[in-house]
Amino acid sequence: MSSLSSPSSGPGSAARQQLAVIYNLMNIEGKPGYEQVSFDERMFAQLSDLLDLLPAAGVTELLFRLSEGVPALKVAELYNILIWSADARGAIDAEELQEWFYSKQRRRIEIAAQVDLFPSNSMDESERVVQDLMKQFPDLHHLLRPLQKEIKAQVKEERAWSDYRRDTFEMPKEMTPDILKIIKDIKLR
Repeated sequence: MSSLSSPSSGPGSAARQQLAVIYNLMNIEGKPGYEQVSFDERMFAQLSDLLDLLPAAGVTELLFRLSEGVPALKVAELYNILIWSADARGAIDAEELQEWFYSKQRRRIEIAAQVDLFPSNSMDESERVVQDLMKQFPDLHHLLRPLQKEIKAQVKEERAWSDYRRDTFEMPKEMTPDILKIIKDIKLR
């Protein structure tokens, strides 16, 4: 049982208890390095109840604080569900999670590396950040290496698309002076 289930008083105690129920309905399966989370079918109804207990703002950080002692993979899967669920749109701030890659805090990085997000919208920046993190946190290579592969694949895809657009839509050089003459004639009219 996680540390969430310990009774406490205060404004977050109901959310803490509901979150403990949700984490107890998540099971980590598989060998180390190949682990996945499976969900009990009741989890999604419990998740809806949790959303009713959460404030309008600050949910990303609140869930992080309430998830102390919970395996990072479970926390990351919770964020994944909340980010990509239509019912929870806006509950989790994806940009805030992206900033965790820059936080220098191992637990935040461990969670962020397992959420379906890149460190930045720029793949070049994402590549740089992951390389730096692999140097700083060698014990997280098993999480950062797959992310690095995804980023490289994304960079390759973006370059291929850019080359395709350039090759497909580029004006032939021999036509350029004629087109410029037509444009000048139109402007002179």
